[in-house]
Amino acid sequence: MLKNRYVALFGLFIAIIIIIILFFMSIYTLELRPFPDGELIFKQKVQSGDKFILKYTHSVALTPVWEIFIIDKDYQIVLIETDFLDHGAGLPYATFDKEIFVEEEDRFKIKNMHRIIPTPIYYRIGAIRENIFYFKDKEINLSSLVGDRLLTLEINRNNLFNYLRGKLVNG
Repeated sequence: MLKNRYVALFGLFIAIIIIIILFFMSIYTLELRPFPDGELIFKQKVQSGDKFILKYTHSVALTPVWEIFIIDKDYQIVLIETDFLDHGAGLPYATFDKEIFVEEEDRFKIKNMHRIIPTPIYYRIGAIRENIFYFKDKEINLSSLVGDRLLTLEINRNNLFNYLRGKLVNG
């Protein structure tokens, strides 16, 4: 009888631990959605230090531009570098604060940036602008996927239960 009570108490303890983990452990996801309808295009679990890149063809210079972002320790999106091939109207021409302007790998780069970007980020996609999103081993051609549309990019915080439930429902 006493043994059964200990087994029951141990089971209750384990259940409480699992509930605490499921409902109080935070999971952060990077999500891309067309605006305003919100149909999910991309959702990936992120950690502090993860990077993603947005590449597009500049509308005036007609050359590629790469914007490199990092997820900081507070799960904010921070622009850390901008790369481009040539100078011209609408392309970066100056640095601010501790940023540096360099030429590397046949590109001009503004490095050492730390520009916190308020979210959601409203990002205009052009069907002919070759908007590409890179995250880890994923590459999404946003121009061919959504055409001429506005997207939102943002970091969302969920508990582990809601994250796992979303994975089961959405795959």
